[in-house]
Amino acid sequence: MPDNIEFQPLATSDPLDDDQPITTSTTPRKPNPHSPKHNSLAAQIERLGDMALSGLGPVLISLAFLLLSVTIFCFYTVFLPFHHPWNEGQGISGNWAYIFHWIWATYLVWGILANYYLAVRTPAGSVLDGVSSSGDAMFQDILGEMETYTATPPTCKRCQLPKPERAHHCSVCKKCVLRYDHHCPWIHNCVGHFNHRYFLMFLTYLPIACVYFVVMGAGPFMVAADVGSDMNWPYWLDRSLVAFSEVLAVAIGVAVGGMGIWHWYLTLTAQTTLEQYNNAYMKKVCKKRGETFTNMYDFGIIGNFQDVFNIGPRGHYPWYTALLPIRIPPIGNGKRYERSGRGYVLDFGDDDEDMV
Repeated sequence: MPDNIEFQPLATSDPLDDDQPITTSTTPRKPNPHSPKHNSLAAQIERLGDMALSGLGPVLISLAFLLLSVTIFCFYTVFLPFHHPWNEGQGISGNWAYIFHWIWATYLVWGILANYYLAVRTPAGSVLDGVSSSGDAMFQDILGEMETYTATPPTCKRCQLPKPERAHHCSVCKKCVLRYDHHCPWIHNCVGHFNHRYFLMFLTYLPIACVYFVVMGAGPFMVAADVGSDMNWPYWLDRSLVAFSEVLAVAIGVAVGGMGIWHWYLTLTAQTTLEQYNNAYMKKVCKKRGETFTNMYDFGIIGNFQDVFNIGPRGHYPWYTALLPIRIPPIGNGKRYERSGRGYVLDFGDDDEDMV
């Protein structure tokens, strides 16, 4: 990426005067399908990749639910009774360990399945959300929701609509997504303003459950792996499925755990995946110019945590709801964000693409 891209500080506290209306073209320009860029080999490969990702989404969702179902069933029918068999006639006092692990495991399962379902089913958010008008009125409604303080609002070069701050175009979904992070084929959806919380919590519950699953499954795995042993296998679930579940939990725990750590870093520093790359570039440019880069959306670790989960003094819900896998809307409409101070706005032009 070249170092000569121009950008300038953006004031975040002084809106335009009322006598300076914000306008933009109301006639979207359609891309020319016969242009060399549109028909280039790279563009054709990109379109094929986008089609493949879109078609692969439902398959990956089905595969995810299948694998989760196998491991969950394995835990309740093999791992839990292996360590804490239910003692008939001893009541709650004689089975407290079984009950404790059952409640804890059920909470983790609830957190995984509920957040995954919400991440899949909740639209990430688009520019046209809440806009029922058309033509000139549609553009004015969008600009009114954006409440932009810039004289000329940016326009998406693909969908030709006003582009709110932190929104980016997803080539798979064919639209601009609010607070766009990336398109995830495993949820057949973009991760954006309205489902970011659920995606993040899914990446949190799943690795924790994997660690717990691996610890509880170590003993049954050793027995299941020792096929030649004379030890009786009292469970009707096949040994191979038990061993497979343990190996699968290790692999998923490592992969999703690493991804979860990365997304928690982005969350607590008020960045999306795409913004992190842009901010890293701007830091280098600012350093060369003897300036200090400031992320205009960063309110500190606690403030950023409150913003994402809509809790505490900055949100509308109590703190404990951050631990509950329930549907809670984010702060705001995703078209305008509170800013902590002065920052930088950088227009990458045609380089403003989605990250898969």
